[in-house]
Amino acid sequence: MRGTVALAAGRRAFPRPAQPGRNQRVPAARRYLPQGGEGVRRGNLPPMPMTDQPERFLLVWPEHKVEMAFRLIPAGVFRMGSRGNFPDEEPAHRVRIAAPCWMAETPVTQAQFALWTRAEGVEHKNHFADHLDHPAENMDWRQAVSYCDSITRTKQAEFPSGFHLACLPSEAEWEYACRAGTETDYYTGDGEAALAEAGWFGEEWGAGSTHPVWKKAPNCFQLYDLHGNVWEWCHDAWDDQAHRRRVDGDPDPGAGVRDNDWRMGLESLLKSDQSRVLRGGSWDDSAWDCRSAYRGRYRPGGRNWFDGFRVCLVRGPAGQPASKAEPATGDEGRGMRPESDGAGGAASVALDLAQASFPREAGRKIL
Repeated sequence: MRGTVALAAGRRAFPRPAQPGRNQRVPAARRYLPQGGEGVRRGNLPPMPMTDQPERFLLVWPEHKVEMAFRLIPAGVFRMGSRGNFPDEEPAHRVRIAAPCWMAETPVTQAQFALWTRAEGVEHKNHFADHLDHPAENMDWRQAVSYCDSITRTKQAEFPSGFHLACLPSEAEWEYACRAGTETDYYTGDGEAALAEAGWFGEEWGAGSTHPVWKKAPNCFQLYDLHGNVWEWCHDAWDDQAHRRRVDGDPDPGAGVRDNDWRMGLESLLKSDQSRVLRGGSWDDSAWDCRSAYRGRYRPGGRNWFDGFRVCLVRGPAGQPASKAEPATGDEGRGMRPESDGAGGAASVALDLAQASFPREAGRKIL
């Protein structure tokens, strides 16, 4: 595991706080949301809309016997970030996800990614090759964005009505979809035993690997592999002050930035040199790094054996044209995640930190 060595050399320079007990558990009644009815009320937040089974949609490539499953993620409000962990996760604040989206059930698999690389002649090789049901890895952010653009260009006519763009989720959309109404470290609860139900993590470098998707417990949105297995690229440019720039309760600014970026077109996006957000941790990371609130980063042309992504279908900017840009080749480099360049993120009114507190629920850890 990279552990504290990678933290010092890579994503963050903050000391690691004390972790929860190794096998700390929370009762099942608090780990999973009840389903059905009008939703789940969480402290001072509005009810989380839930159904017994979120609507499912399939994109299918029948000639290759490949499909990609999506779940409908409703609009809603959630508490993003954490308290007392890392400065870039604070303050915990409410974010409104203003529009529904369709989120892929799993990270893009090797079988799904190969459809694009072969069709467009993109040079790519998974480190853990020849496992079609494992997440694709070893691709950079630009390749992930180009793959999404390919889905839009070739499959848009099959999208659900009103949805026009395949893309990476915003950072807030990713955390909202991951939490699915929970406020614990993982959507299965707190502690390593809870995480083991949801994801693959903590394997030794040189001995571990990615794992097949769909094998661990899903969350209430029926999404899998959000904790561990592979890190997942998000659309957002890295900003270590992002949480402090937001207004508590406002709509997700990342979705608007993404719409503007796609309005400019793929070619403009691929020229960006801003570091990009990664979420979820990987097979090689500690349980602490796999938390719902944990934020990673990497340069857009960097790639390695533990980074992947999942596709999100959104409404997109009005009249968005199909891109004709050349697919990204990802030649910028490989390796560990460098220190943040501190750039990126949309400017907005700063959150008043004096007001950044929420009522605690008796007997429950609130992030």
